[in-house]
Amino acid sequence: MNNSKRKLFRLIPLLTGLVPILSIHTTYLVSAYEGYVPWCNPYIDSCTSISATGRHGSAFYIFKATMIPAALFLAIYWVMVCDWLKGLGDWPDIAKTIMTVGIIASLFLVIYTLALGAAGDNFRLQRKIGIIVYFTFTFMAQLLLIWRLGKLPGQPLHLTPLLALCYFLLGTGLFTLILNTTTDNYSDYEDAFEWVLALGIHLYFLATWKSWRDTGYPAQLST
Repeated sequence: MNNSKRKLFRLIPLLTGLVPILSIHTTYLVSAYEGYVPWCNPYIDSCTSISATGRHGSAFYIFKATMIPAALFLAIYWVMVCDWLKGLGDWPDIAKTIMTVGIIASLFLVIYTLALGAAGDNFRLQRKIGIIVYFTFTFMAQLLLIWRLGKLPGQPLHLTPLLALCYFLLGTGLFTLILNTTTDNYSDYEDAFEWVLALGIHLYFLATWKSWRDTGYPAQLST
């Protein structure tokens, strides 16, 4: 593989993290400008959900045009993670399992994206299932990747940022469950937690970029 292709493949973690982050923030700004959602800080004010930012107006098309490629980058990322782990000496079956979990997450991101903005109970159910499976399976794959990297000795891997993000996501998720079961007004905060969790999950991919660079991963994907 030539140097230009190596450099392109090494951008995959950055694209996997940055494209959805830029997408949801761009669609929020466009939706707020067009009057479909209020102007606010969604991370604090919990004024709108991520889904609401991509349902109407110009943001509807922006969301679909960016999140479907984001799902593709996500699938490519997990295929490359499988190749990376095998190159580091991990067991092929475990590496393939992590890849499968990650690809399932990317497929459900596509389902969620295509169903967003469509009317009807069936599409509402598809959106709900799509986003739940996407977040759950992505986090599972991220945890599995951390576990396997921790089992590989002698690699110059910087796991602290990845571990910190996973602990943060797990703690935040558990906190939301506690609030949901112990308070009557959890819906007042639900959207803010959704924004925080989405940001944390996507920052994880940016954090893996340094590990790919430090291990000299050449991104030589097998057929």
